[in-house]
Amino acid sequence: MPALHLDMNIYKRPSDDQRQMRIRLETVAITMIFALIDDGQLSARWSLVQDYENSRDPVPERREFVQYLSQCCETTTEPDESIREWTRRLSETHQIRGRDALHLAIAETSGCDYLVTCDDQLVRQGQRLKEQGVIAVHLINPVDFVQEV
Repeated sequence: MPALHLDMNIYKRPSDDQRQMRIRLETVAITMIFALIDDGQLSARWSLVQDYENSRDPVPERREFVQYLSQCCETTTEPDESIREWTRRLSETHQIRGRDALHLAIAETSGCDYLVTCDDQLVRQGQRLKEQGVIAVHLINPVDFVQEV
């Protein structure tokens, strides 16, 4: 069963302006992903970094919704020295931005098969790192993920 790390923008996407076609398609794909997790066909992982990011959301209803969705995750990853080292390496050597590097390090060290994100730049960076053999985790947009799986 594939293991997923879902970027925070996956949890927040249903709250975005659904009049934009891309956002609507991603929201439908995300809904399908959560249905597959609920059905036991996929496994999701949570991290304390996501707790922190969610706690900074100024909209209480959105925070509560994400907290509710986080309950579908099987495990919670706590930052440790290996994650900190991976984050430094990704940031300094491969120019991955701060939290993106942290999410990628968490996905990589926790054995996730996929990091699903709506961030096109992060997907491109992840594809480059995977091609170079730096990481094993596959970074992918939710629409592409649903098509692939």
